[in-house]
Amino acid sequence: MVILKNKYVIGTHVMFFEIKMFKDFVDGLVNLLETVENKDNVTIDLCFNLSEQIEKIDDTKISIYGYNGLLEKFNTGVNKIKQLGYVVKTKIIQKDELYLHTDYRRDLNYNYCKKVDYVMWGETDSFFPKEAFQVIETLSEYTKEQNIHRYLLSFSDRKMWDASWDPLVHVDYEKLKFIDDEKGHLNPNQAKSPMSIEKMNEINAKVKEFDFTYINKPKISGACLVLSSDLIKSGVNIPSCLLYNDDEGLSIMSQKILGESFLQFICKNILHVHARRHPEKRLYVKGEDNPHSFIDKKNTNFQKLLNLSKQNINSLITGKGKFYEYTDLKNILEVE
Repeated sequence: MVILKNKYVIGTHVMFFEIKMFKDFVDGLVNLLETVENKDNVTIDLCFNLSEQIEKIDDTKISIYGYNGLLEKFNTGVNKIKQLGYVVKTKIIQKDELYLHTDYRRDLNYNYCKKVDYVMWGETDSFFPKEAFQVIETLSEYTKEQNIHRYLLSFSDRKMWDASWDPLVHVDYEKLKFIDDEKGHLNPNQAKSPMSIEKMNEINAKVKEFDFTYINKPKISGACLVLSSDLIKSGVNIPSCLLYNDDEGLSIMSQKILGESFLQFICKNILHVHARRHPEKRLYVKGEDNPHSFIDKKNTNFQKLLNLSKQNINSLITGKGKFYEYTDLKNILEVE
């Protein structure tokens, strides 16, 4: 059991179409949380999003209320965490609201950076490693000794995309080739595919000593990212102009604010799981058959959201052009 010296929040945004996958995510949290002795040092913050502004709920397959409905499934997961003895704070986004994961993570960072030492970004298709708190506590001792307070921490991942992402790749997967094809989500060596909690634990159990490296330019995957509270207090957050691309927005602001003093630590020999193409990632969306959540198969409203967000990213980088707001998005959404 781990006795924590620091205080933490693990915050996760859960869309209605991720509810079947949410069960696995909760099991992953239990795998992590059952290692902690002083549970008061960890808060779990969960946002369940029932918004139908971008996607509609297919009520022929699932309902919001009632037996085995969306809310019951969500509350079952919440209660499983509470039974471990943790405080779980929940927020429900109603179907007529427009509030996305970018908004949630921005608010999470802002609301908790003065209450905890570390903000941890959960993601429904991901598992934190069982050793996560031990890794953070170990790094914390070093950074305090070195008077380093503003930084990110990433756990390693399986092979992903081009060589620029290799600093984040686990030591066991570094020499493998990334194959970018339509079957990549079935390749167990690549980060898009599912991996069981048991397999992740087996890989990490071999580690005798944590292997830390660092980079001076942000390379951020949002799943299982750890932010020091001082990083957020210094002004680094997802800018309000961002509608969708939260990790990219955080990267841009990290560079703008911290410049050459930016630090991102990576624990190279402790693996987390980010199954970007989980087979149950996108269910119960009306008029859509896209369980693996391929971007080009998402609906027209999502494509409009993504397009505006990309334009805002360009404006953020270049300093030119007016930012698009939710009011602009609402004006172009297709209404059923």
